[in-house]
Amino acid sequence: MSSDAPKPLSYNIAWAQRTFSDRPTTEALLAPERDAGNVSFNDYQAAARFFAGSHRLYRFIGGFLAIPVTFVFRRPSWSPLRTCSFFAASTLCGSFTGHTMAISAHVTFVRSLEDPSGFAQALENIRKDSGVYAPSGPTIVRSGSQWSVNAADPSPIETSPTLPSTERPSINPPSKWDQIRAVNARTSTNSSWDALRQRHERTRVPSVNSDSDPDAFERSRTEDRVAEQAKFNEMLERERNIKHDS
Repeated sequence: MSSDAPKPLSYNIAWAQRTFSDRPTTEALLAPERDAGNVSFNDYQAAARFFAGSHRLYRFIGGFLAIPVTFVFRRPSWSPLRTCSFFAASTLCGSFTGHTMAISAHVTFVRSLEDPSGFAQALENIRKDSGVYAPSGPTIVRSGSQWSVNAADPSPIETSPTLPSTERPSINPPSKWDQIRAVNARTSTNSSWDALRQRHERTRVPSVNSDSDPDAFERSRTEDRVAEQAKFNEMLERERNIKHDS
């Protein structure tokens, strides 16, 4: 019993306007569905005429009408701030009115379809083939002779698909292991230099065997201090001679 029930039409206005942008595009997309029997000839002709109509410009026309309306209602006593405020309010009201009229035009078109169930199947096929998914927006739902306008479309026509992993390029941040390896690399570099300096310092210090005379190292240090003191005394003597000559 349920299999014979007509397929409900979920008509997302934003998706429809974006997909059927002009008459040639509409005819090219709906012609295969007409040939397959999903769209009747009258619905095909009606869609080709409707999507090429001026209803998609109603919002802009309403906004531009704020210019002559402002000049008509403006009074010489108005300040610039009041004039700008009136113009902004008129623009918003005109745009909203045009948007409402456009939605009303879409409702009239959906209600005029001879086979809404077949048209729903055609829209679903076009959506799958084109991959164009609509943003959230007003949606006209028709089932038989019943119709309604919803603020958002809960049907799959509005839900973006899950792309395969190969089509979702992602930039992975460095992991903890990468950070640890980087720190260890820097540390190992510093440690190598430290090891070289330490080996160089050890070559400058005379090695003392644990089994040799413990006084040998002390005598070596004493001789080094005596040599350094002699160099220092020699430097002081040269300074005195320079001052004496001057």
